[in-house]
Amino acid sequence: MKRDGILMLIAGIVFGAVAGFIVTRQYYVDKMDAAAAPAQNAAQTAAQDPQGQAKQDFNPKQHEAMLEQIKAELAKDPKNVEKRVMLGNIYFDARKWDEAIPWYEQAVKLAPNNTDVLVDLGVCYRNAGRIDDALATFKKALALDPDKKQAMYNEAVVYAFDKKDSGKARETLNKLEKAYPDDPMVKKLSEALDK
Repeated sequence: MKRDGILMLIAGIVFGAVAGFIVTRQYYVDKMDAAAAPAQNAAQTAAQDPQGQAKQDFNPKQHEAMLEQIKAELAKDPKNVEKRVMLGNIYFDARKWDEAIPWYEQAVKLAPNNTDVLVDLGVCYRNAGRIDDALATFKKALALDPDKKQAMYNEAVVYAFDKKDSGKARETLNKLEKAYPDDPMVKKLSEALDK
């Protein structure tokens, strides 16, 4: 009986690790697409849905279970940056910007040089209507990594579509085009700014 219990425990741990790896890997692949999507379709999105709302692509029960599990793990390790980022990412994916922001802010306090988290936080700020905070956050990311594509891209979007400053948008876009001349996202943004 004990042996079966131990085997079940080990199987559960292995299954959890494999499932966690698969979910996390897919999340980061999807995350790059999700981070680019709001900016990539900024002109269309603003016209169609100014609040940036989108349908959920996952089961709400799974969402809640994941949140509870990560929060429980975080309670055991309160300085864990990765868990805060994971919580932010879950809310980000659900387009719950105001709920993602505190988790990303906490992660940035613990790891201030993480430009990926800064960009995600900036996207959340933008979608929550905190345009100046978004711009400041993208600038922080660019101060750490001047060629950070997502930060430059989102900065150009904020200047163009939120601040209505085509000069600053074009200035940022020129840097982006110089650093990433063949990037299709950059080309689409350039076309959107030319309209």
